Parts: sequence; structure tokens; C-alpha cells
Amino acid sequence: MMNRTRHLVSSLVLGLLLASAASAAQLKPLMDWMDSLVESGKVVGCMVQITRDGETIFIEAVGDRTPGSEEDLETDQVMRIYSMSKAITSTAIMQLVEQGILGIDDPVSKYIPEFKETKVSVDGQLVAPSRPITIRDLLTHTSGLAYDFSAPPELVPHYKDKMADVTSLEDAAVIMSGMPLAAHPGQAFIYGLNTDVLGRVVEVVSGTEFEVYLQENIFTPLGMDDTGFTPESDIELMHIVTPVEGSLVVDANHYEGGTKILKPAFQSGGGGLWSTIGDYTRFCQAIEQLGELDGTRVLEARTVTFMTQNQLGPGTKKGPNQRFGLGFGIQPAVDTPMGPLGEGRWTWGGAACTYFFIDPDQDLTAVFATQQFPFNMELNNQFHQVVLESVALEETSQ
Repeated sequence: MMNRTRHLVSSLVLGLLLASAASAAQLKPLMDWMDSLVESGKVVGCMVQITRDGETIFIEAVGDRTPGSEEDLETDQVMRIYSMSKAITSTAIMQLVEQGILGIDDPVSKYIPEFKETKVSVDGQLVAPSRPITIRDLLTHTSGLAYDFSAPPELVPHYKDKMADVTSLEDAAVIMSGMPLAAHPGQAFIYGLNTDVLGRVVEVVSGTEFEVYLQENIFTPLGMDDTGFTPESDIELMHIVTPVEGSLVVDANHYEGGTKILKPAFQSGGGGLWSTIGDYTRFCQAIEQLGELDGTRVLEARTVTFMTQNQLGPGTKKGPNQRFGLGFGIQPAVDTPMGPLGEGRWTWGGAACTYFFIDPDQDLTAVFATQQFPFNMELNNQFHQVVLESVALEETSQ
């Protein structure tokens, strides 16, 4: 699924082309921050790519690929992006909506009949939901489906490790339909398995295996050669690490645990993709440019505009000032010495500390990656802050 040989050739050419662009905008605060993360032992290695006005202005990797190694991390490193998969799956769904073969307010049970029997937990009892779950509910995480870490305690046993041995997306969808909802559809934003269900919807509606659909309609058109559900066997992966007694070590749970966290056997649209910062940057650029990149259109401009508008109504229980579109979080401005920056940028992250944001007002995309558990929100916030400040400082120095 990943044409690694072709990508290596193209990346060499790309590296030469980007060298002058990267050197023209040093973004020193960002570079200093990345170096400090490695030097302080907060990460083993990390990488960042930033584009402005459609051109890469920064692409760097610092640190090592894995603990105890002297092998430098490279910017074409393949890594697991976990929940950054969600924006891609949501894009696939909206392609089908554009084609008129899927309705955003269709009940999910139209495509996965088992969802007709889904129940919601209310006061310890399992009852019928107040209305059917819709495609829109899944896109906005308002279906009531949870993860084991977002479910209330009494529902955790219904979620934890339930899909450890599932080998197909079809079977996964059936199991998810039997998980009790933590709230009635539309009642609350609950981060959960919604996007995995959407992956199965893509299969049913398109009549195509999920990964094949993504390859044909998103990855190949956008030149995302190293993105898919299974990396090439000869690629040296960046190990997922976790802090133990003050040091970062390989996270044994991901490689030895019975839950198969690292390599789920089904194609998880919510968290199963592998990619590179270069590939994901191309996806971000296509979204930032309202669905088109290098003459190839994957979404209509009006669809991207719709997806990146807040979809959480006033009657939906959510976090303070939380905004969420169809597959993208929408973030408030960051306070900087140059004033508030980045209002309304589109963003999300992955469980192993991968992050991205798209700032349409500045024609800016930014992708950060390391491979570290647990997810670090402080690191995410620092990334947003330092990128926005660095770009602003670069502008004032010109």
C-alpha cells in the first residue's frame, strides 16, 4: 500500500527543492523549542513541517528514531498518526455525500442494520435512544458512542478490549452497534468510536474495501505515497515510547499487550493510519486550499467550508467554548506578544503525540510528530503557540 521506493526518490528531489525554502525562514523559536524537547529528554525525537501560501517554509527532524539509538530521525519517517486518521475518514464520508449516494442526516442503521438495536444507558438501565444515530452524529462525536477512556465507569466493561481480536471492519461495526451509548444521540459531545463506524459506512456505500477507497480517492490523488493501514515490512519504524522513572523507554504495552493497540487487525478509520509529516501536510494543504491541491480536487470548496464550521449547537453538552466541525476541532486564538493569533484554525491530534493545525486566515499548515504515550496536551498547546509566534516573528523581521 505504500510505494516506498518511489517515495524515496521523490523525497530526495523534494529535499533539494525545500532546502532553500527552509533556510529562508529559519523560524528560530520553533527550532529552539524542538531542540529543547530532545535535550531535556521530553521526547526521543520529533519532526515538524510548515507550509505558508502553499510552499514549505520549514521542515526539520531532531533527535533519534528510537531510545538508545544513534540513528537520526528523518523527516520522511513513517509513524502512527492515530486519531489524525479521523479527518481523512471524515473527508471520505463527505466525498460520498457530494456524490449524492449518502445523506449526512441518514440514520446509520440504513447502512449498518445492527444499529437499529443500539441502546443508551440511562440511570443504569439500557433503553432505546430518543432518536436514531445519524451520519452527522458520528462526524461530530455526538452519537453517544464513547471510548473506554471517555465512557462513564459503569460502561467501561462494555468498551474495553472488545475489539482486540476483530479481523474485519464489518465485524467491528457489529460489535460497536452493541456498545451502550453514554448519552442520547445529539445530546453531548463524547469523543468515541464514531469515526470507526464511518469507515464501515464508506465500505457499504462505495462497495469498496475501506483502504482501497482511501487509496483511490484521497491518498493517490494527493500523492500521499506513505499513508495507509500497514507500513512496508522493511521500514524501520519510530518506536512508541512512554516515560518510566524519568526516562523514555519503548512502550511494551503496544508491542506485547494482548489488545493489539499498535496494529489493529481491522482498518480503523478512527485511529489506524500510518503516515509521514510530508504526506499529512499534503492532506492539510488540500483542506486549507478548500479541497484542491496541485490541480487535483478531492472535495468541493463549499464542502470544506461546511466541514470546518462549528456543528455543536447550544443544546449539546460540551466543553467550555468548545467548537467542532465535521472531523475537525476549531480552536480559539492563541495569546502571543504580537497579539491574538490563529483564531478559528482547524485542528486535531493523535494519541502518540502527533498534532496538526490549519490556519486558513494565514494560509498556514503545521504538522508535528513524535511517538509518545500518553497523549500530551501541554505539548500540543506549546506547538500551536510556538509555530504561530515564530511565523509572526519571521514576518516582522522581513
